[in-house]
Amino acid sequence: MAIVKLKKVTLYGMSSQRDSVLDGLQQMGCLHLIDLPGHGGKPLDSAERQQVHEAIGYLQSCAIQNSNQLTEYPHHQNCLAVARDALENQQRRDALDDEREQLLRAIELVEPWGEFRLPDLSQTHDLRLWFYALPRRQLNVLDSLNLPWQRISEDQQFIYVVVVSPSEPSLPLSRVSLDSRPLSELRERLAAVDEELEKLQWDRAALTRSLSLLQRDLAATDNQIAHAEAVLRVAQDDHVFALQGWAPQTALEALRDYARRNHLALTEAAPGPDEQPPTLLKNPAVVAGAEGAVTFYMTPAYQAWDPTWIMYGSFTLFFAMIMSDAAYGAILALGLAFVWPRLSGTKQLRHTRLLLLSLVVASIVYGVAAGSYFGATPAALERFQLKLDGQPLAGNKTAMMLIALGIGIAHLGLANIITFIRGVGTSQALCPLGWAVALIGGYCMGVFSQPDNPGAIWTGQLLGRTPESFQPLVKQLGMYGLIGGMGLVFLFSSSRPFFSARPADWLWRVLDGFMGLTKISQAFGDTLSYLRLFALGLASAQLAVTFNDLAIGVKNMPGLGILLAGLILIIGHAVNIVLGIMSGVVHGLRLNCIEFFNWSLTEEGYPFKPFNKKVG
Repeated sequence: MAIVKLKKVTLYGMSSQRDSVLDGLQQMGCLHLIDLPGHGGKPLDSAERQQVHEAIGYLQSCAIQNSNQLTEYPHHQNCLAVARDALENQQRRDALDDEREQLLRAIELVEPWGEFRLPDLSQTHDLRLWFYALPRRQLNVLDSLNLPWQRISEDQQFIYVVVVSPSEPSLPLSRVSLDSRPLSELRERLAAVDEELEKLQWDRAALTRSLSLLQRDLAATDNQIAHAEAVLRVAQDDHVFALQGWAPQTALEALRDYARRNHLALTEAAPGPDEQPPTLLKNPAVVAGAEGAVTFYMTPAYQAWDPTWIMYGSFTLFFAMIMSDAAYGAILALGLAFVWPRLSGTKQLRHTRLLLLSLVVASIVYGVAAGSYFGATPAALERFQLKLDGQPLAGNKTAMMLIALGIGIAHLGLANIITFIRGVGTSQALCPLGWAVALIGGYCMGVFSQPDNPGAIWTGQLLGRTPESFQPLVKQLGMYGLIGGMGLVFLFSSSRPFFSARPADWLWRVLDGFMGLTKISQAFGDTLSYLRLFALGLASAQLAVTFNDLAIGVKNMPGLGILLAGLILIIGHAVNIVLGIMSGVVHGLRLNCIEFFNWSLTEEGYPFKPFNKKVG
């Protein structure tokens, strides 16, 4: 758990040095700049950058990529010219795609009436043609129509007729609105659009040769924008400038050396009690991938603590319990092996793939313990299956419910213990300790309340004793823990002085205590929320069994039985894997970011953003 310690550094120099100093600091990339009132220029207009960014995205999504990348732009070309060409290509292509859809729809509507051109109203004495597609069963609606009409064509569903009338006939039908162009003209235009779309596709593929140059120039543009924005944070006059920022303590020596070499004055200061520095997380590579899971919901405040290690362990466990199948984990392992080289481009991607590796390994290990392999348990692998009271873990619903609740109690208890440790020295620190004791005590009371409770039986088996020999003591200790924990919550929920001569303080402490006890409903609800680990794991296992049963049911059908069984297995288990991944990620994050953080990490900060250069 590491939130990097920062110091506030201020650099002073001559105004003539400002730009060169900013360029050097941007190259070092170790400062989070702080706004100072100064006189800066306007930052670069980011509209051009946005054009380049959109062009890169459009060219990267091209199905045909030209691997022969340019090292320099062609004559009379530059970054913006290529970007504009790409965006014009995109705009023209989008317009033609829309027109093509309209043409296809128009041709589909006109085809039943064949090749014709609508006559000019001056030639027909204001008589108009009205087109209807009549369901075959409603042809009799024309019998009472005192207007000329003509059947043009028909198919299995409709009869296509034209009615001649100066105004729209009163029919219980909606008329068909046709394009004014003849069918042949519509088809010619469709062919022309297809030809132009094909040409645009090849032009787009040709433009992909400039992708590396565009990415290089985009990075340069971003660096210029960051430099210009940094100028706005500088305080300066005609002679000197001052620049301030937060820096990791490990970077201070490099900053001191930079200040000496450039004849700058430098001051350092620890964060003041009223200051809120940015948060910079730093963890070993094996768990650093979980930092993204932490900051996905909130960035811990600088004075708070880093939950990355706990997030890493609990998220991995929750994902494995929800996936709950060793064969599914093996398929995820194959998928990870396939994308592993692609996740090596940046440091963040390398950290992410280590987190994915832990999720895959945990899913396989838990699946082996549960004895589930595509919803079945091969006889040869039964010896690796975890059993309680002679029953497999995956099939023992009572065991899984108790385990899920126990994990929830441990998770929330740990959150409160961490809050207690961080608050040692204040009277309110005993309140989270009370919640931890009360949660554990209530769980023990529930598990050991009945002599035939499965939890008590399994505990006795693990201890080699009968439940009757220890159950009353554990139940009594649980009751004392619940009552004592609630007493601590009542006594120490208030921030008012514990020893006070003012009666009003005592009255407010009592009211604060009762308000603290109202949180018991949240504690109960948050604990029950961990039952989703049992419910989702059971749902995944039952879906796997259901797909297996369906496949067995159709296997012996004559003809396509084997093929249908194979399709059911492949599609069914694929869907189950996707649902398991979605549930594991969503609910694994939820239990950490909502239930756990609500009890231990309520202060939110903002991330450390280094002033650095991007590499194209």
